[in-house]
Amino acid sequence: MNGGRSVATRTRIDRLCAIDHDILGLLQLHRVLTTPQLIMLTERPERTIDYRLTRLRDRSLVDRTRPYAASGSAPFYWWLTRAGARLVEGTSPAPGKGTPNPLFLRHTAAIAGLYVALCDIGPSVGLTLSEWRRDEDAWEDWSGYRGTGRIRPDAYAEVHLDVDGQDGAAGAFVEVDFATMDQARLRAKVARHRSYCTDTIWWDRHPCCPALLLVTTSEARVNRFLAGVEKDRPRPSIYPSDNPAHYDELVAACAAVTSPEDAVVAPVWRQAVGDAPSTLSQLISPDVRQYRQVVARVEVAQRRHDEHRRRQLVHNLHRNAHALADAIGDEEAAAVIRYLFAGPLSVLNPREQWGLEHLALVEQTATWWAEARTWAGTPAPSAVVSAWRALYRQCWSAQADVLLSGNEAVRSADPRLCRPAAALAAGALVDDRDLQPGSPIDGRAVVDEAMAEHERRRSAAVARALRDLPLHRRLRTERAELEAAHDAEHLLVCPTCAVPRNDEEPPGRSYHVLACRCCSGALVRLVDAPVLPPTLAESLERIASRRTRLWDRR
Repeated sequence: MNGGRSVATRTRIDRLCAIDHDILGLLQLHRVLTTPQLIMLTERPERTIDYRLTRLRDRSLVDRTRPYAASGSAPFYWWLTRAGARLVEGTSPAPGKGTPNPLFLRHTAAIAGLYVALCDIGPSVGLTLSEWRRDEDAWEDWSGYRGTGRIRPDAYAEVHLDVDGQDGAAGAFVEVDFATMDQARLRAKVARHRSYCTDTIWWDRHPCCPALLLVTTSEARVNRFLAGVEKDRPRPSIYPSDNPAHYDELVAACAAVTSPEDAVVAPVWRQAVGDAPSTLSQLISPDVRQYRQVVARVEVAQRRHDEHRRRQLVHNLHRNAHALADAIGDEEAAAVIRYLFAGPLSVLNPREQWGLEHLALVEQTATWWAEARTWAGTPAPSAVVSAWRALYRQCWSAQADVLLSGNEAVRSADPRLCRPAAALAAGALVDDRDLQPGSPIDGRAVVDEAMAEHERRRSAAVARALRDLPLHRRLRTERAELEAAHDAEHLLVCPTCAVPRNDEEPPGRSYHVLACRCCSGALVRLVDAPVLPPTLAESLERIASRRTRLWDRR
């Protein structure tokens, strides 16, 4: 028995040609189609479609009915039988009635009629159908902080059209009504659609916020529906929405359920009771413009958010610069981190810009640092350390080039360069402002002038001391000893600039705090001074040698 049924089914399938499979596929997609709709969709002559449908019906793959028509005769309505559905889908559908309900046939064929009209005459008015989903394929559920929701349209259509010289996409949830839905149910659908738009559920699902389009039977029902839509519309807030994706939903209706071609090309659509009818293209063009404005606002908001996030990352590195440098485990990487991020906030802006330009490294470092703070001892990834070392070489070479370029401050042997040049020669990084001091100072002239003044005061002081000594002690006192004692007491030096100064006050002048003539820093006695920086010439020589080694290492 089963073998005979299998042979019969196989014979039924083997005798089908390509046009037969096309017809079966269209019926499976749209569930119910009329003969004229099949003619248009297959682009075959009426005689061919009639012949093929008859053959398919003889093989019990499709069935048909002709509903009652008030005038004239209605076309045949076709659908798949259980055998046809099993052939197309590969599974056996649930048992059902032999002939579908007439209301179901009319409703389903009307939905297909909109699809046919968009495909057939839509391009003539600038509408190109790019996506079509019907019934369960068009249904959507969502869950958000405001709760759950669901929309159950009859179909979803997405079309492309030219708006202001640019291609635009517009989507719509389509509801087909043969006066079988009461107004309360229609208003509930509008409320769910309004929530769908307000919660921006559409943002990740569609290229734009879909409109809600009702195709019904009469202008009276259209007016009543639109009046209910306006009545339920929330009052506009006096405060602007802080959601950049805020979208004013589009809800419109027309009375062209029996003439889908008019719904596509004719001015039959209205958004409010008092509106003048417009075509479908005129209806959705402003929606495309609104979507472009929403996208622009969202992009601006996203850029601001990303900018804030990036700046926050840089500021986090600034706050943790010392600890991060200590934990990274590499001297050069630690040096460049301190150089870039450990400075005071007053000089952070250019370094913040640097951080934004090297965001990938900043993000990788921030990720590692978060792990290191959670799990103590987490080593820095080798890629991160290598990147910081490469940046160290770049920063150090750039600072070395400033001094080796022989700018005016270097040519003048500006004393303020001694300390940063010595640090740079030792491999450290210094504040960029210390390498290019404003109004260069002639270091040689400053030192010569300071020493000349000191020697003059020392000579006068030594002469006074010798004159005050008794003759027998004056003969035994060496002048060099008095000069050394005077130097130890009165010769000061700047630890940063190595510029000397005599602290002996002229007669009649009150004492005041002495400061370095070059950097205004505090002075110390030469005998108590720490190790003074080497001369600028010595540091420059060491910097040039170190720079050569760095280039050779590359």
